[in-house]
Amino acid sequence: MRAWLERRAPRPSPHSLVDLFERLCQALWRRGRLALGEVTLVAILARVLQRVAMAHPHLSVLAVTPEGVRFDGLHPVAAELDPERLEESLVVLVEEWLRVLDALTGEVLSAALREELLAVDSARSEGAGRPR
Repeated sequence: MRAWLERRAPRPSPHSLVDLFERLCQALWRRGRLALGEVTLVAILARVLQRVAMAHPHLSVLAVTPEGVRFDGLHPVAAELDPERLEESLVVLVEEWLRVLDALTGEVLSAALREELLAVDSARSEGAGRPR
């Protein structure tokens, strides 16, 4: 996860960083939902978010829904946060989510989730992303 993010130079703006992690979480959600189902994934991610938000309270504005992680509450406050802290908190969230998924699935999803990570990276390098 950290190596994937370090390939980006210079560091993205807070807004771009939130967009990037939103796309990443959407991609991971789509892949995870195929294997685990919506209800299971909501329960897993809600618990992960609860734990991570204890150390990174600004992430408590994220919401887990049957459609995935909602970043709507983070967009308006992202620019007010320290960029390094914002980046670290989002990395921790995704790393923890992936760690729990690996533990629960015996790492069966690991390769597929890495593919999703690379797909988000490719989409970014091709200029894809949701319009704002």
